[in-house]
Amino acid sequence: MKKTFGAFINKKRIDTGISLRNFSKKIGISPEYLSKIENGLRAAPNIEIIEAIANKLCLSAEEKEILYDLAAESKSYLSLAPDLLLYIKESENVLKALRLAKRCGANNEDWQIFIEFITKKYL
Repeated sequence: MKKTFGAFINKKRIDTGISLRNFSKKIGISPEYLSKIENGLRAAPNIEIIEAIANKLCLSAEEKEILYDLAAESKSYLSLAPDLLLYIKESENVLKALRLAKRCGANNEDWQIFIEFITKKYL
């Protein structure tokens, strides 16, 4: 079964022992809305609610990235993980780099070199 945004939240919420009604109150949405999200009847909410979900579930950095990616996939239109959208919006150079890479036809090998460079420099 493919992991979805709602199923991910549902599992994490149940694993932490928080009821749907209690969790919805903690993140500031109605229980009905949360139920629809968890059951795949509604797409991911806005970034503020996604952040509240991540914080209240005490997700690790890796789990947050999964949550963001699943949020983007839940949309009926082409979307990007909300954390990446904010990162791109906040840095003019990131946007320039992406445009340049697109214009020049950067391929997976080029991006792998970039990933290795960033990994060596910061991790």
